[in-house]
Amino acid sequence: MNFSEDWTDGAKRVAPRETSFLSAWQDRAVRSLAPRIPAKVSAADLTKISVMGAAIAAAALLACRWEIWFVLLVPIGVAVNWIGAAVDAPLRDHRQQFGSRHKLTEHLADLVAQLLVIVAYGLSPFLSLGSAAVVLACYLLFSAYSFIRVAAGREGQMALIGIGAAEFRILMAFWPFAALALGLARPGSGDFSPLDYAIVLLAAIAVVNLGLKVVFDGRRISSARG
Repeated sequence: MNFSEDWTDGAKRVAPRETSFLSAWQDRAVRSLAPRIPAKVSAADLTKISVMGAAIAAAALLACRWEIWFVLLVPIGVAVNWIGAAVDAPLRDHRQQFGSRHKLTEHLADLVAQLLVIVAYGLSPFLSLGSAAVVLACYLLFSAYSFIRVAAGREGQMALIGIGAAEFRILMAFWPFAALALGLARPGSGDFSPLDYAIVLLAAIAVVNLGLKVVFDGRRISSARG
């Protein structure tokens, strides 16, 4: 047995399910919704809809540089993205359409969608480009480790202090309104603002948390093999 087999075998025996605050509710909702999707709507269609929703949110964020009322489209776009991304895999499972190609397409679409929105935030009035770059780096780091966990046979979803993909989308949907209410729109013109420092601090905490997850995963696997 090679190293990858050892890792996978140990991971399957000890992998605990990690949940976020909304994961149980979302699982129940999408599992009940999947059988109600019309037969002419495929899982691939939902994947495309999820990317379209992200594109709407990203375009709205960019348009807010000129007309602030476009902010109303941000939560709509994120909601469309959320529905498409959350239901495509359960629908595929319900219809017993299995295959790695479908999973690859769904993961790739979700990655592209989140990149669109995060980059658009950096070009919007609601987040500086530097802060968006920090958020993007953390997102890519966590996504990479999630894919590694999937390849190793562990649960793919990770939650940071109860915050997972659903909670992250809610934050993306409503941050513009919080920024406007708190007077944080157009932060840090050139210099780091208090918001930027706060985001860097939260990113550092998230990275430390990820490092601890890696260590704990390794220890659980070593214990299972022992």
